[in-house]
Amino acid sequence: MRIFIKQSTNYKSLFFILAVFICISCSTTKVAYNFANVWVVNWFESYFNFRESQRVELEKKLDQFFDWHRKSELPKIVLFLEDFKMRHKDGFDKDDINWVKSELNLFWERILINAEKDIASFLLTVDDSQIFDMNKNFQEKEDDTLTKQSKMSLVELNQDILRRTYKALENWLGDLEPSQKEKIEIWTQTDPYWVIVKLKNREKFQSDLIELLRSKDTLKQNIHSWISNPESHWTDEYKAIINTKIKEWEIITIRIDSIILPRQRKHVAEKVEDIILDLKELSGI
Repeated sequence: MRIFIKQSTNYKSLFFILAVFICISCSTTKVAYNFANVWVVNWFESYFNFRESQRVELEKKLDQFFDWHRKSELPKIVLFLEDFKMRHKDGFDKDDINWVKSELNLFWERILINAEKDIASFLLTVDDSQIFDMNKNFQEKEDDTLTKQSKMSLVELNQDILRRTYKALENWLGDLEPSQKEKIEIWTQTDPYWVIVKLKNREKFQSDLIELLRSKDTLKQNIHSWISNPESHWTDEYKAIINTKIKEWEIITIRIDSIILPRQRKHVAEKVEDIILDLKELSGI
């Protein structure tokens, strides 16, 4: 089930929240959550090599963060999912989508308050050679979804988007009926220009990040500005389109929800309940 966020929240900014919802989409919630800190370290290391002191400090900060998140935030996520399950039982509407967006923003704001100081502290340790490596890897990375999609033909892009959409939905709903797939195909319009806009926006984000890392004297101040006002690092094209795209995604979400079968709605409820039980165990509730 797709969850959409308002313009003032950069889609990349929901790193930790989305990690939780990725866990929700699989049957290994506890394992995924318990190894989330390893995943974060590996993500950083895919762009530059750590010095041993950095690795030790980052692992320490991550342990502290997830200890706080496990005790403070997981119980709140449990309450959110219990409400989500009740709301979804009778069908999702515009008010429900607005509620989801509001709740996600609250989750993110609390994460920022807790993590901002540690983020700045870690980034201050990144040296010039590591910044060089990161910049190089940004420019050379060719195996991610967005880059691949930018090189596809219209037909290939349409097939790729539909395949990903069906897979995500079936993970939540179980098997889709052929008639459902036909409707989703009509509602899901392929927009190659949007792919290019997102790619250029990411390139600006990465370029601005490199400049941020180079400005050690003002890094702490700039980190706060970056986190609280991510729109300042968006391209003009992205700013001009993102609101329209969010509205489109909300409409598609409501349309898809309107054709969900009773067995599929039950599948969602059972899946969410399994995750609730896992999160309760993780948080010690």
